Amino acid sequence: MNIQEMATAIVYELPIIICILNNGYLGNVRQWQEMFYDRRYSSTCMRYRRSCETGCNTQNHCCPEYTPDFIALAESYGAKGIRVTKPEDIKTALISAKQSTKTPTVIEFIIDREINVMPIVPPGNSLNDMMK
Repeated sequence: MNIQEMATAIVYELPIIICILNNGYLGNVRQWQEMFYDRRYSSTCMRYRRSCETGCNTQNHCCPEYTPDFIALAESYGAKGIRVTKPEDIKTALISAKQSTKTPTVIEFIIDREINVMPIVPPGNSLNDMMK
């Protein structure tokens, strides 16, 4: 949830690979709203604009581009940015990222809007109550 560390990685020429799984939402927050709050989505869509229709959470709705553009953001720091939209492009992206030996690489994987990540800890619970 912070990007300032990218400047440190650039300064020290760290060849780290940062992977972002982008579903166009604040991913885990949306997932909590789906799983524990009866899909009452609030303030999680990264494509939302004030001009959007209320309840526009449908895949076929014409939405603006998501915010931020992680590739442009990476490049603004001087890092390498790669966007992967198809599974068959994953290997090429990883090989390209490994070839970058003096700069960080951000690989953004565009994933389905409603993909959930497991395990997850329900609200108010401890790690012992993790759902798998």
